[in-house]
Amino acid sequence: METYWRQSFNDPDVFEAGLSAFAQILDKPTLLEVLSASGVAISPRVIMALAQHQGAFDEELSGLQLNLEKADAGDLRSATLLIGLQRAPSTLFSDRHPVSSVIGDLNTHEDRVVAQYSFWATAEHPALDLRSVSVPPTVFSQLVPNVQAWAYRVLTKTSQTAEKHNDLIVEGSESEHASVREGVAIGLRDIFFDSLDAIVIDWSLSEDDIVIREKLWEHMAANAQHSAGYREEVERAYRSSAINSNLRVRLEAACKDKGLSLTFKKIALQTGDPDLFTQLAGGTVTNNNQTFNAAVQAGALSNAGPGNTGTVNIGQQQQSVAAVEADLKELLSHLQRQPASNEKEKVMAAVEDAAKAPTKSKVGKVVDWLKSAKEGMTSITDISDKAGSFYSRIAPALEYLPDML
Repeated sequence: METYWRQSFNDPDVFEAGLSAFAQILDKPTLLEVLSASGVAISPRVIMALAQHQGAFDEELSGLQLNLEKADAGDLRSATLLIGLQRAPSTLFSDRHPVSSVIGDLNTHEDRVVAQYSFWATAEHPALDLRSVSVPPTVFSQLVPNVQAWAYRVLTKTSQTAEKHNDLIVEGSESEHASVREGVAIGLRDIFFDSLDAIVIDWSLSEDDIVIREKLWEHMAANAQHSAGYREEVERAYRSSAINSNLRVRLEAACKDKGLSLTFKKIALQTGDPDLFTQLAGGTVTNNNQTFNAAVQAGALSNAGPGNTGTVNIGQQQQSVAAVEADLKELLSHLQRQPASNEKEKVMAAVEDAAKAPTKSKVGKVVDWLKSAKEGMTSITDISDKAGSFYSRIAPALEYLPDML
């Protein structure tokens, strides 16, 4: 860890992530020795990174105060992270004004990641809410997309707030930016109010992005007890999804210990493993009257004849690999046109590697980066909207990719 960390001093995100990790695995004296040997001075940003997850540096943190007008964007990002993690002292910005009354001043910061983090911290911190925001909800749609996505998460923090701003929920669901619509969908997951089901069902039927549609189904599963329409839609989604798919797992988790959970178990049994007769028949079934009720792998399987009424996904994996290869090459071409940076080099190397061999693990790393990039958490310029498009195309194919090639 130390070796890679020292090689990444010019990458603020890696540098601070390394500090935070060290603070969790080393005691304070040892950590101070590591910092000294690496030539790292105890600056405000270093203190904030070290204090993210444990209290060894609380004393240093308590004496820290940032001037909103003079602090650079990096320090403000670290400060908002601390606020969201509930680790920031109330006097972080002022002796007279607690962070709850000051954080809203960052909502319109020129650095859009700082602005995004200010909304993220408001959504995450249990003591902060819409009253801590300086931007009127009626103009949320005018914010840049990555900031909008988290602004709507504040708007959907509680059922009461969301219901009060019902019309703005509809506005967010109709945004041209996928990242904004996804932010609204995620925010709605665990809340419900009268008439919300009509909004969400209509939205899910018109939503083109499969990732967002799945987020809406999770909301429906979590709140199926409030709406017969939700129950009908989410049962249909569960039945049509692949056995052992990520979607089924997420839907099951969303309604755990609720009545819908039993329904899902019944559907899983109906669409699951072959019956006892099929298992006894062995690996080769040549009877044209055999009926398949679920997707099967076509190895040495004879499935000819009119009796086969199931879904046989022959070649689906190969099709997914080919489609992902094409998407990754297109992404690589777009990245090549971006200005040079350390992040660009690392991302391009990962994309090239995944394009050569599109496996779950390699493509998964690219998908993780795309998810962050579409939310604006990247130093690569002019990529957020493109990243959202690539994410929505590549992410759904992950479950069909091979573990290795």
